[in-house]
Amino acid sequence: MLVAYFSQTGTTERVARQIAEHVGGDLAKIERAQPYGNLQDEAKAEIDNGTHPDITVDAGNLDEYDVIFIGYPIWWDNAPAMMATFLAENDFSGKVVAPFCTSSYSPIDNSLHIFQELASGATIVDGLTANSESSIRPWADQVLAQAGK
Repeated sequence: MLVAYFSQTGTTERVARQIAEHVGGDLAKIERAQPYGNLQDEAKAEIDNGTHPDITVDAGNLDEYDVIFIGYPIWWDNAPAMMATFLAENDFSGKVVAPFCTSSYSPIDNSLHIFQELASGATIVDGLTANSESSIRPWADQVLAQAGK
């Protein structure tokens, strides 16, 4: 199992670490290749324009994993653009993909379209808005059960 995540402030990283520890998965940090100069303007423009910025991912071969948890913060009611890059650059066929997000205001729902669009061939399970630590383990257990683990 792999827990791949992008975290700008550390909040999503904390959730990713909790999931990885609970399921015994490997962690992979997704980062934008070029740091943002003006986060607000650049990140919003990427989302609005459907841009797929260059990214780096500290993971080995994704073919080794059959369950991949993918986490990110919600920005302007969407996933950051680098998440679309990650999905578009990898083959998720035959894998169970479990999206999760952190957000103070918006649920994960409006960000899930990128998984349907860019992770074709994957089994995409119900996503989690991880605003409560008590919701993380039950959700992760449900993902494992759906994956037959």
